Amino acid sequence: MSYLSFHPGNRSSDKGKKVKSSVRRAFSDWIIENYGEDYKETLQKQRRKTESIGLLKERIVDVSTTEEPKPLVGIIGGGFAGMYAGLILQSLGIEFEIFEASNRVGGRIDTWYSPKYDAESKENKGLYGEVGGMRIPQFSDDMLPVQHLALSLNYVLERNGLKDQLLRWRKFYYNSEYQRLRYNNMKAPILAKDASTNSLNFGVQQGGDLPEVWVTEKVDKNGNKYLPINVILDKVNGPFLEAIDKSFETGFAKLMRYDNYSMWAYLTNVFTLADLEEYYDPKMGAPCENLSYNVASYLETVNVGTGMYSVSFVEMVIAVYDWDGSKNSYDYSDPNIYMITMDKGMQHFPDTCRTVLNLKKGVTMNDGQVAQELIGMEKGKNDAYGYSPPNLTKDAEPPTSVPKAEPKHEANTSYDPSEEKKRVHMNHKVSQAVYDASLFDNKGGMRLTIEHQKEDGTVNELTREYAYVISTLPNGAYLNGQKHANFFENLSFAKTRALRECNYMPAFKAFITFNKQFWKNLGERQYETGLGVSASDRANRQIVYPSYGYDAEKGVLQIYCWAQDAERMGTLTDEERVNECLKGIQFMYPEIDIYEHFAGYTNGVTTKTWYWDNHAGGGAFALFNPGQFKNLYPTLLTPEFDGALNIAGECCSVHHGWIVGALDSAYNAVNNILEQMNATKHIVKMKATWGVLTAPDVAVKK
Repeated sequence: MSYLSFHPGNRSSDKGKKVKSSVRRAFSDWIIENYGEDYKETLQKQRRKTESIGLLKERIVDVSTTEEPKPLVGIIGGGFAGMYAGLILQSLGIEFEIFEASNRVGGRIDTWYSPKYDAESKENKGLYGEVGGMRIPQFSDDMLPVQHLALSLNYVLERNGLKDQLLRWRKFYYNSEYQRLRYNNMKAPILAKDASTNSLNFGVQQGGDLPEVWVTEKVDKNGNKYLPINVILDKVNGPFLEAIDKSFETGFAKLMRYDNYSMWAYLTNVFTLADLEEYYDPKMGAPCENLSYNVASYLETVNVGTGMYSVSFVEMVIAVYDWDGSKNSYDYSDPNIYMITMDKGMQHFPDTCRTVLNLKKGVTMNDGQVAQELIGMEKGKNDAYGYSPPNLTKDAEPPTSVPKAEPKHEANTSYDPSEEKKRVHMNHKVSQAVYDASLFDNKGGMRLTIEHQKEDGTVNELTREYAYVISTLPNGAYLNGQKHANFFENLSFAKTRALRECNYMPAFKAFITFNKQFWKNLGERQYETGLGVSASDRANRQIVYPSYGYDAEKGVLQIYCWAQDAERMGTLTDEERVNECLKGIQFMYPEIDIYEHFAGYTNGVTTKTWYWDNHAGGGAFALFNPGQFKNLYPTLLTPEFDGALNIAGECCSVHHGWIVGALDSAYNAVNNILEQMNATKHIVKMKATWGVLTAPDVAVKK
């Protein structure tokens, strides 16, 4: 996701995490502890029933020892949540099957490749872009499981002689002093390095709607120049970030008092001018007054997208921690942003997951332990955290202030190929998942109805039965479009409501190819720091510059926007969307004719609106509305049908919009299943192999 922009009104806090801990995990635990009574009670009831009837207690032995065991778990969806659940089960020797409706894996991780893309060609190797997730913070403890997964998979690939598929991280350049900003018909764009005291034409004297007091340059007590409008968010977020830094429990309690507010409502109904403290000016209004509509509109416009401040205030504050995770947690004084992306496209990541899932033997406990120690999830033999994964390109190597890891374990990469075992089934659309209490000797299970579209276009209907099912579809995708049968039948009231109400955020992407990278030839091109992201108030919002292919003549500019901007772009035809993107790019480069370098329109292959995608089900990622953390999050995590059904996906996490949210949710779902089976040894092995992710299993067995 990573939707927040580093523009003048959104200065990242210096209150970043400096120790090995997880704010998001603490937040999840706090919500469950304080608002998860139904969740805890349901888990306790399910597990007491399991123990009373011996449900599946012996089945874990069967699946571990049988020569060709039947799949115990059915997984719906081949995105990262579904595949990560499968990889964990594979590492534990528990059989499963994954059913993916489309012809590719990855879900909302999807790379667009130009028809002319060629990884071996200097001119064409950079002709790609990310339709979905495109970057992760490099040093954030919350995000490290994503790098752990990639490194663990590489060990399996090496043992199987598949070195051509090894996953490598390269630098993603998010910000630069030389990225362009242009708003409100400014005569020309400005550079980010000149933006901190620029009104961006929002002042009334420039044709905007902000009183001049907000956009008149001032000097603080340390001699730093600033605009009052640009200190607001620091004052909004600061008290909560400081409280959380001092105490997770009291900090979250303070923050959650405002969970029923949207970001917009908090700014215009709670925050007062007096809260600006030393930055307050009587010309702004009385100290007891709230921020005006126009001020809130400015903050939304330059920081996110049109309408995004309607989401939960808590969601927006916690998001600041994700961005602080982009900093160097090993060096307090390092102000730089560190992000990485997958070399040659993020699509390689899920494709590799699929390759490993279709092998009989996957990630081992040793693989997982070595990977944890190399990326700083666990301490090495020097009893300290370090970071030196071997799968970084040169530009992604950490700064010298980051200590090297000294792992206790040694990777096993000796050639030892595994037999193949097909577990991931493509073009298999699950249309119904129904609980049947009579299955498995009246111990209950799930029956899946599956439509398999064959290569000749014909469709076969299949039926499969599993003791457990993990469903990872986006919530909107549970509308199956069938004439009679619903996707689920007899879900609890709470789960039905949660699936219906959980808010998703639309997003739009486009990839505009140019025969000449004019952007690198205008002004100063910073090869060491990248060019980053330019932004405007036009419908296309952001221009994401490539972090690769600098030495080629051709290049791709990626357009990215969200919320109402994305919805409106999505209503246009594909060619009309491209035309809007071209106008937005021209707006940022008025000094040249960008159409002269445009490579030309190709029908239907250069734009993507996740809002309309039939597999995404109405949005690109979850972004909770007010009250949904307290009222929906625990419910989404709660298993249904005596533990036979678990819902997963990034919406079932506190990491909305990030790959790690999908991983966390899958980990929690597998953990629930193992707890149901009293598989204590397998839980221990899972934690040793994959680390301890956010699994809010706080139910106390009675």
